[in-house]
This record gives sequence, C-alpha cells and structure tokens, in this order.
Amino acid sequence: MIDPSLENFYQRAKSEDPYFQFMKIEVVDLFPGKTHFKLFIEPDFHTNRRGIAHGAPLATMSDACMGWASRALGYHVVTIDLDISYIRPVPENTWVHGYGEIIHHGKKTLVGEVKFYDDNKRLMLSGKGTYWIVHPIDIAHDI
Repeated sequence: MIDPSLENFYQRAKSEDPYFQFMKIEVVDLFPGKTHFKLFIEPDFHTNRRGIAHGAPLATMSDACMGWASRALGYHVVTIDLDISYIRPVPENTWVHGYGEIIHHGKKTLVGEVKFYDDNKRLMLSGKGTYWIVHPIDIAHDI
C-alpha cells in the first residue's frame, strides 16, 4: 500500500528513475520513514553462474529501501555509508522482500535499517545505511 499522501510522489519518482526500473524492484508499501520493496531474483540477470543472487542487486535494493524511506519523510539524501551483512544465499527464482526503516533522524543525517526475507520468512540480509540530508523536498512537487 502506498500512503495516499505519497501516491503522486511515488508515481513521479518511479517513472523518472531508470535504474530502479532496470533492476525490476517493485514497491509494495511506502510510508514516511518506512518501505517494503520486493525483487524476483531472475536467472542470468540478478544471479551468478551458480544460480545465487549477486550482492550488487541486493545492495541496490537495500539502499533503495532506506533511501526511499528518507525521501518519503521529505528529504533529498545521498548515501554516505552502507553496511550489509549477507546472511543466507538467495537462490534464483526467489522473491526477496526488503523492509527499510529510518531509525534515527538528526539535523544533518538520517540512519536507516533494512532486513530482507524470503517467502518463508527466513532472514536473508540485514543492513544499515547513513544518509546525508542535502535539503528538504516538497513531496507534492519534488522527487
């Protein structure tokens, strides 16, 4: 579910982010400070030759979960630190659900946490990110 106050923001941001579309990340929930994204791990696109997800698509979705949670709070941010623990291998043909949340809101930085689970609710990845607040944004008009 997309928070009704964020629907227009979501549609603009999604249409203007070609990398997000290329990676095939889907938004399930978007609320101020919280996100739920999902990604289907496609063979030969997100995986290595062993049929396991590369770290890069998972890191991308981790950063996106926390970054969009920050944007949904009304801030344009840039990533200054990203720490990811890959807990289990993510096999091809698996849905991965990422849950991002902003856990600290300072004057100049935001800190987020992210956790990924498979459809069986097994923890696959855990991470933390720190984001520099570049400037506030008007959710109704900016992305």
